[in-house]
Amino acid sequence: MPMRVLVTGRGSIAQRHVRHLRELVPAVELAVISSTGEMDATFLPCASFSEMQTGLAWKPDAVVIASISSKHAQELELCLQLGIPCLIEKPLVVSRDQLVSLQQLAQKKMRPSALVVGCNLRYLPALRKLHDELWRAAPYRVLRAHLEVGQDLSQWRPSRDLETSYSAISSLGGGVIFDLVHEIDMAQWLLGPLQVHGAVGGHLSPLPIQSDDVHVALLKTVCGAPVVVSLDYVSQQAVRKYTIVTTDGTFEVDIIGKNITLLDRQGRCVITDIADDFDVKRTYQLQMMDWLAAIADPAHEVVLSFAEAVATADLMLGMQEAVS
Repeated sequence: MPMRVLVTGRGSIAQRHVRHLRELVPAVELAVISSTGEMDATFLPCASFSEMQTGLAWKPDAVVIASISSKHAQELELCLQLGIPCLIEKPLVVSRDQLVSLQQLAQKKMRPSALVVGCNLRYLPALRKLHDELWRAAPYRVLRAHLEVGQDLSQWRPSRDLETSYSAISSLGGGVIFDLVHEIDMAQWLLGPLQVHGAVGGHLSPLPIQSDDVHVALLKTVCGAPVVVSLDYVSQQAVRKYTIVTTDGTFEVDIIGKNITLLDRQGRCVITDIADDFDVKRTYQLQMMDWLAAIADPAHEVVLSFAEAVATADLMLGMQEAVS
């Protein structure tokens, strides 16, 4: 029988996942949660359900959770209770209560091995090369680091009303900490485990939104090295840069500029400037392939384990709580 997949959410990220799913599994049967029954042509042909419970009664083989951020944890809990494999968009949770509830449920029930959380930068070849360089047999000792990401929110989805987007509304899971959790996950993956030492942020710009648009956190490694994570909705030119200072040199990472270099006493060494290594769009397909491999083979280890996703969520919430 064809594979059945239920999709929650009808936005751009849900559409992206559906395109890759159909490329990889052409015969897939699709159903979408839509309270109004309306949806983009990308989803068609598909079944349509008005709510999650009726969608689950359709008995899907797997679920793609791509609804608004505030619904992710609740929808994942329902899937965990039924043992259904999930690809869940970031952020995993938007509150401490949600994280605790998920952890308790995971302890009580056996999680499906095919559980992938959408921190897709872990699939970016350039950052995998950087990770391997930092964690090879004789690792560099990190002395300080700064991970920065930002872009004017009005540039993200220019065709949509900014004030009504989920990013603009805190109660829906909007705000830079939740939207830009990728850099929090990268800090944890490249340099962790990390602890929150302090944070400053809030709604500081004239953007017509309710959610926080700037957040800067000071974290520290187990060795006490400072790690600064800067997130914003306001940079007029998009930026995604990391600086990692180590005992053996300084790594400079420019994801938008497509290069990673190491500066040491001998000069500048290029780690990679291959364009394909920085193809962020390709990471979504790699993520889908990783998930499908885990569905087919329970022994397959996904790139981001549930335990690692929980650690990133815990760090994210700690950064939020440091400002509150």
